[in-house]
Amino acid sequence: MKIAHISDLHLNTLFNDANLARIKKLIKYISEKSVDHLIVSGDLTDNAEESDLIILKRMLTKSGFSSHTDLTVIPGNHDIFGGPQKPADIFSFPERCKEIDYQAKLKFFKTIFKDTFHNNTNITEDEDFPFLKDLGSVKIIGINSVAEYSKYKNPFASNGEVKLDQFNKLSELLQKYSDTDAIKIVVIHHHFNKIKNTKRSIAGIWQNIEKQTMKLKKKKRLLSLFRKYNIDLVLHGHIHYSEYYERKGISFLNAGASAFGYSGKSIRVNMINISNGIIECELHKITENGEVKIEELFRSETKVGLKFSPIYN
Repeated sequence: MKIAHISDLHLNTLFNDANLARIKKLIKYISEKSVDHLIVSGDLTDNAEESDLIILKRMLTKSGFSSHTDLTVIPGNHDIFGGPQKPADIFSFPERCKEIDYQAKLKFFKTIFKDTFHNNTNITEDEDFPFLKDLGSVKIIGINSVAEYSKYKNPFASNGEVKLDQFNKLSELLQKYSDTDAIKIVVIHHHFNKIKNTKRSIAGIWQNIEKQTMKLKKKKRLLSLFRKYNIDLVLHGHIHYSEYYERKGISFLNAGASAFGYSGKSIRVNMINISNGIIECELHKITENGEVKIEELFRSETKVGLKFSPIYN
């Protein structure tokens, strides 16, 4: 099975038309690579515009990614709360977040991509997260890590949290499939590593603010759960750079900013090949002139549930 992993597209047709062309180019490239399944780990939009979600859904459908078997999407904080579009918006953004109807935004997201949630396994019928998607030799577990707004705990709506209720359902879901002979991949928006102190991650006032407020709370209990049930790979975004890393013996792959923020540079996608319990991952970088550069991220020659050997970090 070949899986493409992208994240943080930040589609924004009102304030950033240039990003639309990069996203089209990225999706076209993925569709031409005979990918079996596409995973988008949050922040599909930049400003939580419902029209942008619809546009992206149409683009994906046109390229052959629309159903349960070929597409997995989860929301990011920008899909629920959006983000400041002008410098002056930074000061009014917390008040805007306060007025957002979290459940209504989440419901709309799930409605747009309802076909991808069809046939997922859930602990309760009335909730779509967490979910397990059975693709035969691969099981995909989707988690919603977007925390609700809080004046003190989440003032810029960029922090993440998996509340106890979802955590308990996740534990029950993983226990149910603990004996299955399949690769288990978790998809979540928020990261588990420390943010690098690079120009890419802290450029501008807003990025500096986010650096201090975009944490995943109570991630230690998630790490323990992943380790307990031998999660083979965790895919996420949120931080805007590509990276492979390990935490507590668990493999993580970040695909942050696959198209957003790379003006004049490459757009990128993680290509994951799974065959007979062996996992290989390459980072494909597509430049403005169409040149493709491929970097090998890691390869596992071990069987299901065992630790990977990274080629580089």
